[in-house]
Amino acid sequence: MTPSAREVHAAIRQRRSVGKMLDAAPPREAVERILEAAMWAPYHKCEEPWRFVVIAGEARNRLGEIAARSLDLSSVPEGARENVRAKERGKFARAPVVVAVIAEGSESAVDAEENYAAAAAATQNMLLAAHVEGLSGYWRTGRLAREAEILSALGVGAGDRIAAFVYLGYAAIAPAAATRSPLAAKARWLER
Repeated sequence: MTPSAREVHAAIRQRRSVGKMLDAAPPREAVERILEAAMWAPYHKCEEPWRFVVIAGEARNRLGEIAARSLDLSSVPEGARENVRAKERGKFARAPVVVAVIAEGSESAVDAEENYAAAAAATQNMLLAAHVEGLSGYWRTGRLAREAEILSALGVGAGDRIAAFVYLGYAAIAPAAATRSPLAAKARWLER
């Protein structure tokens, strides 16, 4: 294995998602390099079926207000509602930069699925690039990736989907160690 191959394999194994980040924003140039890495992900039919919206500064608070306002609190006890709203309001402020990764839709269900898979591959490139930049990258989706008012605020078109919210920043805590299953438990060779 060449030294550069070892470095790639090491980065893949060492990268961790750390959700607790410092307030200090990464340099814009680092974020742009991370987005450039995303652009080199594989895709189907040579379309580059992704877009990115970088959410920083006050835009995080504006989207947090939408998140809190759009939350259905009907099943939450009256006394707990403001705490739940406050938690929701702070979701986009968890990191100094949040990148929405948008997968373009298609009239073809197969192509729409391929586009989403390509956007997921772009997201993995972002996470690896963030790691080598000395940043934490945390991949989230959840309710906010489907919330109509959030989608509108981000300019997500009809038929498009959010594949990820990637939270970027400097980790505030050391990442936990991780393990994976043995390869033999997850892969099999079919040779005949």
